[in-house]
Amino acid sequence: MFDKKQAIFTYVLTSGTLTISENDGVTAVAMKLLSGAATYAGTKKIGTIDSTPTSLIVDKAITVTSEQTKYIDSFTIDATGGSVEIIAR
Repeated sequence: MFDKKQAIFTYVLTSGTLTISENDGVTAVAMKLLSGAATYAGTKKIGTIDSTPTSLIVDKAITVTSEQTKYIDSFTIDATGGSVEIIAR
């Protein structure tokens, strides 16, 4: 029997952006491009290399997760040119 509850966030982002910060308490986010064009990007650097936006592909879901004790921070979904279905916990 589980003793903790987990709330789930669901949203269709259309013609806009969504930035997930540590304060949101998100440990996983799944995205699926429904139409148009959209990207996702983090802000972490590895050495001297900056993160760059990655394009989503229509009807192909992708999930980003963090360690159980850490929250996703500074992660942006940019759907200014499309619609993205988002599920997060």
